[in-house]
Amino acid sequence: MNFVKNLIFLSLLLLLFSCDPTAASFIINNRKDEITVKVKIDQVAIEKLNKEYIEKGFMVGEETLDDYEVKIDSSETYMFDMKKGIKPDYFGIKEIEIYSGDTLILKCRKDQMQKLFTSGQNNEGYNLVIN
Repeated sequence: MNFVKNLIFLSLLLLLFSCDPTAASFIINNRKDEITVKVKIDQVAIEKLNKEYIEKGFMVGEETLDDYEVKIDSSETYMFDMKKGIKPDYFGIKEIEIYSGDTLILKCRKDQMQKLFTSGQNNEGYNLVIN
């Protein structure tokens, strides 16, 4: 019985210390009013990856993602993307647009997102702060 307890304890220790760190991207609204984030999905990239997964047998059917929008209240934070073990690469995202009311305050493509999302304090994540 001691062997089983030791094995369970060792497994829990390995699980605890072998975890890859997570890296999350946050959009932080520091404005006094609500903002709207419109995300356009890169259908070509998604379909290409789906096709590869189906051919290899990792996936049974095709899944599609639609463009979406999120409203972020004043002083709220939205988790935009999260990866395990790597820096977020924003795969599948074509561009984002951020509006305050009817006014466009930011529009960026996927290749610009790496520069926009800056690293937070103590590696807490990658933040895009809207002032």
